[in-house]
Amino acid sequence: MAISIIRNKINYLIIFLMNAQKRSQLIVSILLAIIISISFPYFFENQLYNNCYSELEIKDLKSSYIQYANATLLSDGFNGTYWNTDLSEFPRVVADKNGKIHVVWEDSTNGYWGTDMEIMYVSYSPETGWSNIEVISDGFNGSYWNYAQSSSPAIGVDSQNRIHVVYEDYTPGVWGNDCELMHVSYTPGLGWSNITVISDGYQGSYWNDGLSLEPDIAIDVDDNIHVVWSDNTEGAWGTDVEIMYVKYTQGVGWSNVTVISDGHNGIYWNDGFSDNPNIATDNNFVHVVWQDSTDGFWGTDREIMHIKYTPNSGWSDLSIVSEGYIGNIHNYWNNGDSRAPAIACHSGNTHIVWADDTNGIWGDDFEIMHIKHSSISGWSEITVISDGFKGKYWNDAESFNPELVVDYNDNVHVIWQDFTEGIWDSGGSDNEIMYTNYTSANGWTNISIISDGYAGIYWNTGLNLNPDLCLGQNNIYVVWQDSTRGIWGTDYEIMFTFLIIPGLMPNIALPFGFYYFILIFLVILGLVYYIKQKDV
Repeated sequence: MAISIIRNKINYLIIFLMNAQKRSQLIVSILLAIIISISFPYFFENQLYNNCYSELEIKDLKSSYIQYANATLLSDGFNGTYWNTDLSEFPRVVADKNGKIHVVWEDSTNGYWGTDMEIMYVSYSPETGWSNIEVISDGFNGSYWNYAQSSSPAIGVDSQNRIHVVYEDYTPGVWGNDCELMHVSYTPGLGWSNITVISDGYQGSYWNDGLSLEPDIAIDVDDNIHVVWSDNTEGAWGTDVEIMYVKYTQGVGWSNVTVISDGHNGIYWNDGFSDNPNIATDNNFVHVVWQDSTDGFWGTDREIMHIKYTPNSGWSDLSIVSEGYIGNIHNYWNNGDSRAPAIACHSGNTHIVWADDTNGIWGDDFEIMHIKHSSISGWSEITVISDGFKGKYWNDAESFNPELVVDYNDNVHVIWQDFTEGIWDSGGSDNEIMYTNYTSANGWTNISIISDGYAGIYWNTGLNLNPDLCLGQNNIYVVWQDSTRGIWGTDYEIMFTFLIIPGLMPNIALPFGFYYFILIFLVILGLVYYIKQKDV
C-alpha cells in the first residue's frame, strides 16, 4: 500500500515536471493578459489626453500637455442676471480640503452697501456649482458702516475649512483716518464674522498712523494665521516703508505688530522702500519675500529680499535672493529691477519667482525668474522661465505679476500676465495669462496661454491682469481680472479656469464600461483553453 502511494507521487511529479514549460506558458500568458487589461485604459486615456492638445499648438507654443478649461465668468451673470457694472479687480483664490473653491476680489459696483469699493466673495462646490456674490467687507448683521474703500484682498483656508480674508480699508475709526488692515472669517455652519482691525490697536493702543497696504496671508499646520503687509508708519526703523507682520495664535488671539524688514539684532540699515510682500508657510516655518529699493553692495536697483521665521529661534536676517547664487555664494550680476515676488514652500523646499528687467540673451524686457532653496543643497542658480525654452527667445514684451504653487508631486506651477504678441493678440491691445510648470522628470515646460485660445478659438480681446492660483485636490485653479467685453458689459470682470495637475490622470470611464471586465475574463479563459488543447 505504501509502495503504491509513493509510486503515484513519483509519477505525478514526473508529469508535473514534463509539463512545466507548458505551465509556464500558461502563467505567462495569463499575466500578459492581466497587464494588457490594466494598461489599456491608461493608454486609451493618454491618447485622448494627448490628442486634445495637438489642436492647441500655437507656433512653437504648446499646452505643455496641460488640460485647461475655457474661462468662466465669476463676478457677474448669476442665474443670467448681469448687475455688476463696475470694476472687479485683484482676485484671490483658495480651495479647502473638501474641494470647495473660494474667490475674493475688490469691486466698485454700487449697491445697498453704498458707492464705495467693497470686497466680494463667491464659492464653488461640485454639488451646487458657483454661488451668487456676497459682500463680506460690510453689512454684518445688516449694519452697513463701512463707507470707504476696501481693496487688495488676500485669502487663506485652515484645516477646519474656515476661510480667512484680509484686506486694506480706508474707513475711519478709533484707529484714525489712515488705511488699516481688516480681517474677516467664515466658519462653516456659522457664516461670516464681523470685521477686526489687525494692523493697529493691540491692547487698546493705536499707534499706527501710516498707510497699511498690500496684505498677504498664510496659515500654518496648527491653523495659526500669519499676515504681512507694507506700512509707511514712522518709527525706530525710519521714515521709509517697511514690511510688518502680525500673527493669530489659536486660543490666544492676535499679536502685536512686528517690523521684519529692518532692525535685526537692533541694527536699522534698511532705508529704502520695502513693499509688495508675499508669505508662505512650511509646517511651522514662515517665509516672507518682498521687493526692496535699499541700496547696497548689490547695487542701486530693486532686489528681492527673503526672511524666515523658525520656531524657538525667531526671525532670521535678510537674504538678497534676486542676485543669484553659485554654490551658495552670491553672484552679483542682476542690475535691473526685481519686482513682484511670490513664494511657495513644500517638503522643506522653497521656491521664489519674480519679474525682472535685467538685460540678457532674453532681451531687455521684464522676464519671470525662479530660484529654489533646498534644505540639502541650499540656494540654486536663477532660471529665466518665461522665455528661452530650448534656446528660442521669442518673448519680447513685459512678463509681470507671477504667482506659483507646488503640488503634491513636487511639481512647480507658475502663472503671470504677459504682453507678448501672438495669434491670441487683437491688434496689440490685449495681453494674456501665461503658464509653465516644472517637473523633476522634464524640467521647465514651454509656455501655455490659458486665458485664451480654448479649442482654438481666440475670443479674449481685453486686458488679463493680476492672476492668482491655488492647489486643489486634482487641479490647479486660476483666476484673473479681464476687460474683455461681452454680455456682461465693458467693465473688468473676474475670470476662472483650471488645469489638471501633471501625473494625476483625469478620471475617465473604462472602455465598454462594466463589460470590459467580462471581455478580459473571456480572453483569459480562451488562453487557458488554447494551452490545454495543445497538451492533448
